[in-house]
Amino acid sequence: MTLATIAVLAALAPQANPPGRASDEQAVRAHFDRFGQAWSRGDAAAVAATYAEDADIVRPGQDPVQGRAAIEAFYVRQFAGPLKDTKKSTAIERVRVFGPALAVVDSRYEMDRDQPAFHVRGASVTVLVKREGEWVAVASRSYRLPAEAPNR
Repeated sequence: MTLATIAVLAALAPQANPPGRASDEQAVRAHFDRFGQAWSRGDAAAVAATYAEDADIVRPGQDPVQGRAAIEAFYVRQFAGPLKDTKKSTAIERVRVFGPALAVVDSRYEMDRDQPAFHVRGASVTVLVKREGEWVAVASRSYRLPAEAPNR
């Protein structure tokens, strides 16, 4: 799903976060909690399980990855390589629920590791849909943010 498609869907969708959608927002936030818990375990299968079968992701410096199986394989490689032993913290900045089955989430993240030293900051836009009563990500785009200036 391209960002242009997402923008069209969002524009055509009903009012964001209409009354009564608080439970959907809580469920979307719980989705991100599951993702974070899986990351902390380095569990690529559990990370991939938060995505739909037909999902796609774009990560900084990486080719697009399409499909849950490919997403799992991507995270197996990442957790064994450059992201091994990283800690990731995610702050959800905004959840917009568009009707009963579409949500867009803006978030920021930090990934850290002591040895070898590693620290990155980024932001993500994630599109989720509710399928069979469960919120799953169908598209996720992450971007690196510039390093913070040192305190003077």
